[in-house]
Amino acid sequence: MSLTSWAVRVLAAAAMTCAAALTQGPALAWSGGPGPGVPAGFAASSVTWLSAQRGWVLGAAPCGRHTCSDVAGTTDAARTWRVVGSVPAPIAPLGGAQPGVAEIRFATAAVGWAFGPDLFRTATGGRSWARVPIPGGGKQVLALAASPTQTYAVVSACALGTGLCPRPLSLWRIRTGASGGWARIPVTLPANGHAGVAALGTTVYVVDTQLPSGGRPDAFYASTDGRHFAARPVPCAHAKDLALVQAVPMSATRVALLRVGNFGYPGPADATKSVYTSANTGMTDRYAGTTGPVGLEAQLAASPSGNLAVAAVSGGSFLYINDTHRRAWTLVKGLSPAPWNDLAYVTNRQAWVIYGPASAGDAGQLWVTRDAGLHWTVAKL
Repeated sequence: MSLTSWAVRVLAAAAMTCAAALTQGPALAWSGGPGPGVPAGFAASSVTWLSAQRGWVLGAAPCGRHTCSDVAGTTDAARTWRVVGSVPAPIAPLGGAQPGVAEIRFATAAVGWAFGPDLFRTATGGRSWARVPIPGGGKQVLALAASPTQTYAVVSACALGTGLCPRPLSLWRIRTGASGGWARIPVTLPANGHAGVAALGTTVYVVDTQLPSGGRPDAFYASTDGRHFAARPVPCAHAKDLALVQAVPMSATRVALLRVGNFGYPGPADATKSVYTSANTGMTDRYAGTTGPVGLEAQLAASPSGNLAVAAVSGGSFLYINDTHRRAWTLVKGLSPAPWNDLAYVTNRQAWVIYGPASAGDAGQLWVTRDAGLHWTVAKL
């Protein structure tokens, strides 16, 4: 997108919404060429990486009298960032009842998705975005994972803000290069307001946590070809108030699993956060230790070599790491309470996370570690 196009977008924003002002770029993947720098006041909401060199951040930024959902990109390992495009939808507030998008995922240098609860697609590396129908006539995209060949989405049939949805979730697949033609995957995903899906190559995992349901077992499925899914045993016991919340692939067969529970024990801001690893796509697993108790909501990251990190939040925000490949966990960061988002390793030693995402109404800082999690710093955008 040319600088002239960007000037037109910013000027038009004073009189209309950013969605109406969005200009369309050429149908080419963004290659790191000229674009405006990241504006002052940009608050990151979500980050996605294809490699340690190429990544994108979705965030809220001043746009005339309005706020735009800008997409910033890097092709030089985060040494420089440029705004490459803007999604014509607001950043959806965390836990709110307003439409928009809060997450971003790229499958290739050209094809990416912005979602949660709405769904947008780019085939130009983030230069231009178009809203696309949610698969199956669904009302919300709860989770999405993308690989160079296939993209997967977990969909809710109930509209945002309508309360607890009694209808089961559904899992869908589309060829990444296709603009339409989602296929439903026949797995059983009980009713829920959230779910997880992760993909690495043709290996895919889906998690539908059922702890709030009062006793139903968690739904956990794995696929090694991206098409056929089989149920996996869950290393969690609802009788102990524990549930599987996330599966993170480390290779075609190795996966790390996070279970969380015992909320409010031993203290009101505490919970049990235990990690398991598997070498056979979750058919069997081994215990990889439990983090410290502080922190209720949590998410997991795992490097290809097996370094592990957990981000948790309650009365504060905490980062735990396990780089021993055994069971020992270390608390390396404690901050003022703000949510975490998109914790992920891009190499064995480099990982990224967003602290206080814009979707939560926070400042949206992008953090990085380059020593496997021991030290974290705020990355300049």
